[in-house]
Amino acid sequence: MSTQPRMRASYIKDNLAAVAACGPRVQEQLYAAIPDTIAEIQSAARVDWLPIGVDVALTRAVCELTGISGVRDWSRRAFLCAVEGPMLRPIVRAVVSLFGLSPATVLRRAPMGWQQIYQDCGLLVAVPLAQNHMRLRVEGARGPFLENQCYVEGTCGTFEGVVDLGGARGTVEAHVDVAAKRVEFDVLW
Repeated sequence: MSTQPRMRASYIKDNLAAVAACGPRVQEQLYAAIPDTIAEIQSAARVDWLPIGVDVALTRAVCELTGISGVRDWSRRAFLCAVEGPMLRPIVRAVVSLFGLSPATVLRRAPMGWQQIYQDCGLLVAVPLAQNHMRLRVEGARGPFLENQCYVEGTCGTFEGVVDLGGARGTVEAHVDVAAKRVEFDVLW
């Protein structure tokens, strides 16, 4: 079994598709900047596990072209697209059917989605702190979650998308503890 951090190709493909919403100029520049990464994403089967470095390269390129706020917005849109796909849609439907739709119910079940998307990247734990405040903690975080600000900011955007899915607008702040191999995402709505 590999211990290299990996990510489901299906989600990376959704991330790539969401680049179109950044506009044609950004999309053209991105495809020109990382053609090998684009080819690897496009040639992968949706069920494949790809090295997380593939998504890191994509995220870094989006960040370089759009800035931190742009990468957050792109990640938020990519998540909202992914929940309509075959990997996450069944999880979302089950959560809504059993628990209703709110930011808290969706965030509490975020670890189920995490397990479908990431492998060997750490364990996501949801910790309710107040009525409109949840902490999502990655224990045993690896690779880009500890080393790459653009990737952490993109993950913040993803969790903002989770709040959007729950019917609210939220903010996410990340706290990285490299020594403890932990990242905490404070989600408020």
